[in-house]
Amino acid sequence: MIRILFAGLVAATALAGAAHARDASPRPESPDFKRCLASPAADNTVGILACIDAELKVQDARLNTAYRTNMANFVPGPGTAAKAAFLKAQRAWIVFRDADCASVLLQSDGTGAAINARMCLLDHTVSRAEALEAMLEP
Repeated sequence: MIRILFAGLVAATALAGAAHARDASPRPESPDFKRCLASPAADNTVGILACIDAELKVQDARLNTAYRTNMANFVPGPGTAAKAAFLKAQRAWIVFRDADCASVLLQSDGTGAAINARMCLLDHTVSRAEALEAMLEP
């Protein structure tokens, strides 16, 4: 019983720290993510990581849809240089995301380290999806 309470406290602290690192604007995380985190299955690190991984898939699909739509919108000829620059920016973003989240992992310790690092990936993915979707707005 104490072990479960301790795991829950560690997880809540890690999630609170990750949430604090975000900006003040609300993130469009899915209702399924919130339900997952509130479920009994998320009362330990493995359960929390499963929730984060499921949401990461949702948000990564969102990002990829916005990315593909942006790439398709570049017109041949005048849009070629812009398309190449967009591709270069996306590749640089991936390198930055991975390096940033690796540093988060190395700055953390204990059971919260994996949660913090995975939340970093989720936060970056949500932010990039938002940025790519904003590019699609007229």
